[in-house]
Amino acid sequence: MQFRIRPDSWVEWLALWLNRAPVPVAQAMFGMGVARTVMAGVRLGLYAELARGPATAVELAERLGLDPRGTEHLLACLTSLGHLKRRGGRYVLKRHVRRWLDPTSPTYVGTFLEFNEDQWAWWSRLEAVVRTGRSFHIHAVPPEDPFWDRYITAMYELARLAAPEVARRVRLPRRPRRLLDLGGGHGWYAVELCRRHPTLQATVFDLPGAVRVGREIVERAGMRDRVTFVTGDFLRDDLGGPYDAVLCFQVIHHLTPEQNAELFRRAYAATAPGGTLAVLDYFASPRLRRPDAALLGLHFYLTSAASTYTEADLGAWLRAAGWTRVRRVRVRRLPIQTLYEARRPG
Repeated sequence: MQFRIRPDSWVEWLALWLNRAPVPVAQAMFGMGVARTVMAGVRLGLYAELARGPATAVELAERLGLDPRGTEHLLACLTSLGHLKRRGGRYVLKRHVRRWLDPTSPTYVGTFLEFNEDQWAWWSRLEAVVRTGRSFHIHAVPPEDPFWDRYITAMYELARLAAPEVARRVRLPRRPRRLLDLGGGHGWYAVELCRRHPTLQATVFDLPGAVRVGREIVERAGMRDRVTFVTGDFLRDDLGGPYDAVLCFQVIHHLTPEQNAELFRRAYAATAPGGTLAVLDYFASPRLRRPDAALLGLHFYLTSAASTYTEADLGAWLRAAGWTRVRRVRVRRLPIQTLYEARRPG
């Protein structure tokens, strides 16, 4: 996750070692350029066009209505990043990149890259938020805003990469009947759990904008008879129940510590005795200085007045709410996230 300079000679290595080269300049200038270049490849349609077959810069510019010189520069950058290769004057989308950036691929993540345009705008407000302490709240956007389409679809594209494995790892009670997915948005984790457990029906509880997009995703998957949606605020509104299992996936980093404590109390009250709680999120480690964890913590402070929390924080909230038998679950497809499971006694 950290942008690093790769010196090409011993002179450059020596300059870095002696602190003679201004590393912050490279981090700011080239980090910014890399992000915009990758985003532009999606937003201008270059990846989608090259997924159809090799093409020259002139051919791509003509098809997409772009400037040929600018297109050549952008393609050169994408090639240097390892996304493309040149063969006989034509650009080719590399096989390992096609998996992620061919719109016809089942593992396409292009919408997430487009969603980074929203995130770029959020980061432009960083200095003002740090000066004032007044974070803005992305979930307060009106439900009809197209932002929700980009946001929830982007989260869905990432979730479908790991959801089948997560569904295998979460231990539900025998023959589970009812599942509650708090803040589940796209509903894809609920979909995979229903596919794995034939007796299961799921309810996704989320804000109106998320529910609007999530319903469309679930309907396209042919699962609307198994996965339904309820609009509301899970910190205030009635959650229903009792449920055999409750999911709380990628939610706590948008909440304050007090809100998380309340969330787990409410989830406990909505769960049947012997039921399962599953929590999936990013966690900070006081022992490791990982730049991705630090940046995510700042990102969630910026956009939700919250943070990444430690596993000790999670344990304290769960115990205070009455949850027991907390265990860490290994998920290979989630390298920077962690899944936890707990039980309501009974």
